[in-house]
Amino acid sequence: MKTLSLIFILILIMINCYSQLQPIDVADLTLKVGASKTEELYYGFAEGDQIIFNFEEVNKKDLKEIEIIELPTNSKFMDYKTSKIVDKKINVYKKAIYYFRFSNSAITGRICRIKIQRIPKSESLINFNTEWKWLTQFDTTYINYTQDSLVGYDTLLYKETVKEIISTEVKEDLFLTETKAPISSTGWMDQNVNTKVVRIDLPQNQISDYETKNLIAWAYLISVGDESTDKYTTTKSIMKDGVSLFLSPLGAFAIGAIADLVVPTGTDAVFAALTDEYNKNLFLNKLPFNHFTTSKSASSTNKFSYPDKCQGTFYLCLRNDNTTFKIYVTINVVAIIEIRKYEDKVYDRMSITPRYLTLNKRRMVINANPIRVNAE
Repeated sequence: MKTLSLIFILILIMINCYSQLQPIDVADLTLKVGASKTEELYYGFAEGDQIIFNFEEVNKKDLKEIEIIELPTNSKFMDYKTSKIVDKKINVYKKAIYYFRFSNSAITGRICRIKIQRIPKSESLINFNTEWKWLTQFDTTYINYTQDSLVGYDTLLYKETVKEIISTEVKEDLFLTETKAPISSTGWMDQNVNTKVVRIDLPQNQISDYETKNLIAWAYLISVGDESTDKYTTTKSIMKDGVSLFLSPLGAFAIGAIADLVVPTGTDAVFAALTDEYNKNLFLNKLPFNHFTTSKSASSTNKFSYPDKCQGTFYLCLRNDNTTFKIYVTINVVAIIEIRKYEDKVYDRMSITPRYLTLNKRRMVINANPIRVNAE
């Protein structure tokens, strides 16, 4: 019973204290809260203050949310979808900044009349400054981390085997020669004999552990008549990139050591075309066919360099378009082979590897956080 009496007396004393002082205006303003916007107000209050909050939307339209928060996160009051709040009282138990938040979710703005008052605890707090200021608060944390620290080097001596080229040789292979092959004229009873096909099987590349043989170029010479082709096939010393090579003029022509061959000329001509197996069959059946090269003269040459048409099988299709005379055709084909020889060589090597020690460390991180505090 005594306890209840004491509580009643204290309540009377508090009511009497607040009733002794008149409310003091903190803010009396009209605030426009735009469509889908939030407006914020901040004011400082003294310990023992009583806040009196009044709100009214001018057009009697609801505002989505009103909240009063004691900073940093202590929510003291919240109301939803309201157009008017009358004399809402909030007791202040410690000196703090209060945050008044007005949120509008409508597609039109809201015009709000807001009045915020305070009743101080005592006359000494009548002139309390309700302004606020920024204060930078420093927060120190420690982060553990590891770091690799260089403590020395490890040296390893070892042998390394390297395959190296010990020699390179360019060799000529006059792998196909047909001397004075007859081709009848179109006036012959069997007109099929006015054509001839020569098959060219190019040398295949050969690769082994210590030697490679690669076809790097080839060329052919076709000539009509009795002129000897010895001068085109007899090897002699040829200079190529400052290196002396033993090649025939036809071989030198194949690798570009000479620009062109001086070939015989005459009145008799042969049609010649280089093609593949499919088009060769079309040629033999006197049908239109595709070809890689074509000519019609007493002599013709062509050359090919790696990788263009330097592998596989090709066909020289020859035809005598003369109506009366049989012709005699000589065909020479030369291949240029590059031979590389390799040898294992052993070298002394040294490997230097850094050696690290992982250290556990800690570093200090200072974060600066601005906060609102009461102005003095």
